[in-house]
Amino acid sequence: MSILDRRRFLKTAGIIAAGVVSLHRETDGQEAEKQPVTIKNLMIAQGVTIEADDGTEGNFKGSGSQDLKTLQEHLTKIRELLVGKDPFDPTLEGELLWETIYPGKAKLFAQGRDPLMGEIIVNKPREGRHTKTGRVFMAFSTVDIALWDLRGKLLKQPSYQIIGKANRKQVPIYWRPGEANRGLDDARQRAREAYDRGYRYQKWYFTKSAKDGDIGLKENIELVRILREELPEAKLMFDNHSIRYYADVDYSVKLCKAVAPYKPFWIEEPICPEHVDGYARIKEETGVTIAGGEHWYTRWQVKPFLERKCVDYVQSDPVWAGGISEWLKVCELVRRHPGVKVVPHITSPWVAAPHCVASQ
Repeated sequence: MSILDRRRFLKTAGIIAAGVVSLHRETDGQEAEKQPVTIKNLMIAQGVTIEADDGTEGNFKGSGSQDLKTLQEHLTKIRELLVGKDPFDPTLEGELLWETIYPGKAKLFAQGRDPLMGEIIVNKPREGRHTKTGRVFMAFSTVDIALWDLRGKLLKQPSYQIIGKANRKQVPIYWRPGEANRGLDDARQRAREAYDRGYRYQKWYFTKSAKDGDIGLKENIELVRILREELPEAKLMFDNHSIRYYADVDYSVKLCKAVAPYKPFWIEEPICPEHVDGYARIKEETGVTIAGGEHWYTRWQVKPFLERKCVDYVQSDPVWAGGISEWLKVCELVRRHPGVKVVPHITSPWVAAPHCVASQ
């Protein structure tokens, strides 16, 4: 497997985020010495800046898909929650914000409801990649990560050292070539070349969905067959970029049954994000290893899939799911389900997820 060593990691990922892990009630990181300081101000512009009274600033731009406008509407309340407080207070996190502004709402995710709109979303496809409510929780994520950035700067330590105690010197990675849009022969060649360079784990995208009929289905299956034929020992993952907007469970079952003999390392998002019944049926009828969760917001949306035992790798993204603090709570939740692992999705800004991984 290819790895990212510490020097290259710090050079490419930067030093973002991170306060002392002892801020979190059930984590085991190391305490670092800190000077008394309080939060002086919080500003929202092209992202979030949190300023301490010694002039230190924590910053995070956040996702391009977030709803900062809604966050700005609650700026007075957010400042009331944070200004004058010790930035190392463990209760200062994304969840504090959404539970103050929308008390008790986030838990509705676990019931299959949209917390802010109130509508039933379970087993239904989305109109787009992110929901209106999801974009608000992304904005809460940005505040949380800016808080961690402030803590890290005050402590003069990078996050991967102090979110958790793993303190890894190397981080395993996989290669993501994306779509096989130049034909199967080209995909075979690219896969081989990457494998020979050390990329033993590879993730490819399916490009066809139920609307493409049997011809499209065959094209997806052929991609898996060709790559497995070329790389019998590789860990091959397949992401359903073309399928995640649809609720056609029959199609996904048919596809997963057809590719199961080729032993994919995982099938990612085999159906639209909220379709817990679809996940459960696909898992039960095909037995394939399933990854999902990059489009789940907070730990409450993860919970039903764990309870139904229909996800093997949870891909909660700290930039989307509620921040680093909420991502750690997702990890705590997953630990209660033996055999399930967390492999976070990574999105721009690219720096948060690698530090989370390196910390655990």
